[in-house]
Amino acid sequence: MTLISVLVGAWIASEIVFSIQILAAAIIGFIVCAFGNVVNDIKDLEIDRINNPDRPLPSGKVPQNAALYMAIVFFVLPVAGALFLGTWPLLTVIAALILLFLYSAYLKKTLAGNFTVALIAGLSFVFGGFVGRNPFCIVPVVFSIFIHMPREIVKDVMDMRGDRAIGANTLPINIGPDRSFNISALILALLCLILPVPYILGILNVAYIIIVLAAVYPLLFYITLRLLKKPQGSALPLISNLIKVSMAAGLAAMIVS
Repeated sequence: MTLISVLVGAWIASEIVFSIQILAAAIIGFIVCAFGNVVNDIKDLEIDRINNPDRPLPSGKVPQNAALYMAIVFFVLPVAGALFLGTWPLLTVIAALILLFLYSAYLKKTLAGNFTVALIAGLSFVFGGFVGRNPFCIVPVVFSIFIHMPREIVKDVMDMRGDRAIGANTLPINIGPDRSFNISALILALLCLILPVPYILGILNVAYIIIVLAAVYPLLFYITLRLLKKPQGSALPLISNLIKVSMAAGLAAMIVS
C-alpha cells in the first residue's frame, strides 16, 4: 500500500512516468513501511503476548535479535537510497523514519498515536510528489488523514484488553468504544463529503468520480453504518480490513484519473 501511495503522489493528475527515480522512490517507501512494521512488532511484544500470541515474535518463531537487525537494515537502506533523490525527498524519508520510531516507542498508545499514523501515511504521497515534482500530491495527503484515523481507532478498540494491561492511554480507553465508533463514523462521513472536491475543481477527471461512486462510496457507507451499530468481536477485524479495501479503491481512482 505504501509503495502504491508513493506512485500516486508522483502520478496524480499527471502523466504516468516509469522513471528510475520514481520506481526507486516507491521501493524506498516500501522499505520505510517495513521498518515501521518491524519496530512496531518489537515494541508491541508484551502487548502481543496478550492480544496476538501467535504472531512471530511472541510465539518465538522469530528471535528478537533478528527483528532488531532487520529494523537497522530497513532504516539504513531507505536513507542511503534517498540520498540520490534530492534534499526534500531525503528529508521526507528521515522524517517518516523518525515518526515511525517515535510512534512505536512513545506515541502509539496515546491520544496522539492515531493522528501520527495518518501523518506518516500522508508523507508517502508527499515523498512521491517531491520525486515526481507533482504539487497535486496534497490531495491524497488530505484523504489519507480522514481514512487512516478511523481505522486506527477501530484497531485501538480491538487492542483494548492488552492496552489496559500496560496502562495505555488510547482514545477507546479514555472515552469508551461506543463513542470511539461514533468519532470514526463522523470522520468517514466528512471524508465522503470531500471526496468529490478534486473532480469539482478539475484536478481529477471523470474516471476518478466513477470509481469513487461505484466502489469507494458503497464501502464507506457500509462501514459507517456498521460503526454506528457499535460492532463487537469478529466484526472489528472485518471493518478494519474493509477500510483498507476502500483505501485501495481510492488509490486506484486517483491513479487512473
